[in-house]
Amino acid sequence: MSIGYRLILLSSLLLLGLSIPVFVEMRQPGKASSGSEHYNEASQIGTITDPSLAEVSGMTPARGTKELWWVHNDSGGKPNIYLINSTGKFAGQFVVTGATNRDWEDIASGPGRGGTPSLFIADIGDNARKYDGYAIYRVKEPNLRKGRLSGATEPAETLRFRYPDGKHDAEALFVDPQSGRPYIVTKKMTPPCSVYRFPLPLRPGETVTLEKVPGHAVDLISKLMMVTGAAASPDGTRVIVRSYFTAVEITKNPSSPFETIFNNSPQIIKIPLERQGEAISYTLDGKALVMTSEKLPAPIFYMNRLPDR
Repeated sequence: MSIGYRLILLSSLLLLGLSIPVFVEMRQPGKASSGSEHYNEASQIGTITDPSLAEVSGMTPARGTKELWWVHNDSGGKPNIYLINSTGKFAGQFVVTGATNRDWEDIASGPGRGGTPSLFIADIGDNARKYDGYAIYRVKEPNLRKGRLSGATEPAETLRFRYPDGKHDAEALFVDPQSGRPYIVTKKMTPPCSVYRFPLPLRPGETVTLEKVPGHAVDLISKLMMVTGAAASPDGTRVIVRSYFTAVEITKNPSSPFETIFNNSPQIIKIPLERQGEAISYTLDGKALVMTSEKLPAPIFYMNRLPDR
């Protein structure tokens, strides 16, 4: 997000009042419930201080290790993905071959060709709504088991797309961990926002038109203001969507198809108020949430999920 846009955002929020009840509609009976009882209170486990990570806006756990996370910077930076540990310490970096960073806003894990563990990098920011198209880069996740923590990735595949209803700014991506289908949640100063998905099969190199996702959960998520990040749990039973102010989580039965998750009611998750909170993810085992923000020093928060009652 550009400095100018941040100033506009700050001014707008001051005019609207920072204590806006963003979820007033969702708190009404029968519309959404508090999910705070499903997580412990957030605790700070680390801080990002490295100057090369000044604008972290997305994160996802690195497979093959329980200690490292993939992160990336916001718009205009190098097409790099970085590794940090859970305390925020810089651990390595890879150049994403064949990609450019116009406005990277989120990153997710999922299956690529043949089920290969892959990373999905969302070049989807458009503050001024001026771009004619957008892209997600799908790249084979570097194998960290051999101790290689820097270099270049294999060539990335480009999933180009447009929206069915005009241009949108977006900062939130999640991927179905079974099918590898990407989903995007748009970012709006005032509601409604929308959820979109890629048509299947995915067609790298072509420009496709996204499909608007229906469902009860989407109706409630649309009331979110300033969505900045999202993630799907590794087992595909939960999806978290965050804004600068709060988060909502939707869940599904483990035996049901992923798409059924959008028929269920989201729960409000109380997350820490950060200076510019944009990144959120589940841990590799799906038992906790981890989040951080742009602006150094950027605290890393951890919320452990309590056993289901």
